[in-house]
Amino acid sequence: MWFVLASTIWDPLQLFRVEDPDYPGALWRSETGAVIEGRPADGVPHRYAVMAELDAMPATEALEVTNADLWHADGLTGRGVKVAVFDIGWFGPEADVSELGDYHGRDCVLHPSCEVELDLERPREGVGTGVHGLGCAEVVRDIAPGSELYLVRVNGLTALENAVRWAVREDVDIITMSMSFYNASFYDGGGPFAPLITDLVANDILLVTSAGNNARAHWSGRFVDGDGDGWLDGDGEGGLWTYQLAGTKTFYLNWNQHARCGDTDLDMQLVDVASEDRVVLGRATAVQERFGDQCEPVERLRVSVPREDWYRLEVELVTGSAADLQVDILGRSGSFLDTQPGRSISEPGVHAGAFTVGAVRASEYRTASVEDFSSWGPTHGGLAKPDIAGPNGLSTSAYGPAGFFGTSASTPAVAGLIALVMEDDPSLTPLEAARKLQGWALNDNIGMAAPDPRWGAGKARLPVRDGGPVPCGRRPLMLPLFLLPVWWIRRERQGTGRLGVED
Repeated sequence: MWFVLASTIWDPLQLFRVEDPDYPGALWRSETGAVIEGRPADGVPHRYAVMAELDAMPATEALEVTNADLWHADGLTGRGVKVAVFDIGWFGPEADVSELGDYHGRDCVLHPSCEVELDLERPREGVGTGVHGLGCAEVVRDIAPGSELYLVRVNGLTALENAVRWAVREDVDIITMSMSFYNASFYDGGGPFAPLITDLVANDILLVTSAGNNARAHWSGRFVDGDGDGWLDGDGEGGLWTYQLAGTKTFYLNWNQHARCGDTDLDMQLVDVASEDRVVLGRATAVQERFGDQCEPVERLRVSVPREDWYRLEVELVTGSAADLQVDILGRSGSFLDTQPGRSISEPGVHAGAFTVGAVRASEYRTASVEDFSSWGPTHGGLAKPDIAGPNGLSTSAYGPAGFFGTSASTPAVAGLIALVMEDDPSLTPLEAARKLQGWALNDNIGMAAPDPRWGAGKARLPVRDGGPVPCGRRPLMLPLFLLPVWWIRRERQGTGRLGVED
């Protein structure tokens, strides 16, 4: 993923976070840190900047399949509920902004206060182009047309810090964010997102966020080297078979040493095995040194593949011990032969305080399972996720009649449904409304006593109204959102599904 500013293109692998908000030459700042281009001076602790990546596969269909149209007919449109869309993609000349009606725009990239107005007609300095945020906002407007809508530009962790503080000051009810963040933690509920979500929970603000579209190109497990050659066995042949289309690809290797980085050093490479020469197309060789200025148990590999074909992704143990070493490998495109959808949910959807949403095709909503790209739980911390699933494959002016796909589309649809529930019963907090929505969800596993790793409580749907606030559904929630049991801990495997299809 590349970030564009007018004629300037920033490489995300050249953006770094320093914990000094006054650092000279910063691109963006928050109260606690700043993002700079290039590494800082020697001796200044730093890490790669955690930048947002979109969960689109690029809404009127969502109205009928979720029964939202019936609630509209009863006059419920989300009035009195503040819904904020956090996103990076607000500037696209092909989008019809008039579809959104009245809205408030805030830019949390340009200034930590977020009080700079977001002007959709004239892109301002910073990163982020495209219509992704506009598509998400359209879905909210379709489902909850009476809600008070805020469009908030966020491009990474630093801007998100600003946006969370703004949401608390503004007394926002619901945040919908269809973006994923990678490599800031082992996706176990720790890391820099935890205090932000804790702050939202403490102020009765519900973060509705996408599970991610990572199910097809994900693998996790113990670092096993049965033949002692220093390489991860993977699918049994010394790595992982990955099917990729031609072009630039990104892979992430992450392991469970964020609290003690430097114990183990791993490297990663992508190999073209079509020829006898075994051409190494690219290699990631960051040095994990405990006492260096930067130490992250992460390798990032960006590589150009010459053609549509199978390749080998290989992981090497350079130094340190593999004892108790758990690795998580994610391809941002294509698919693995040994695909493991379980534990593929990204930040911040892995946190207990986030309401995490998977995706089901709107055209087959009542009968279909989750989309094959929709990320599964549980998390590496053992938390049952996602919390619910919503419809994707929606028509918007931003993406046209071809459809708005991905957990990006399902997330704002669920946020809109929660707004309707809140208007129906103003005594409910956003979390209580979300729990009520879970109780009404469609689930193929009748009588199931625990969340499903594919879609949590099931497919979000409002019940048919019969006057007055709607009571909880026939199938009640088994446990509160924050006390879901760890029930699905076995290693889950799945076939590759549709090979060669890009996310």
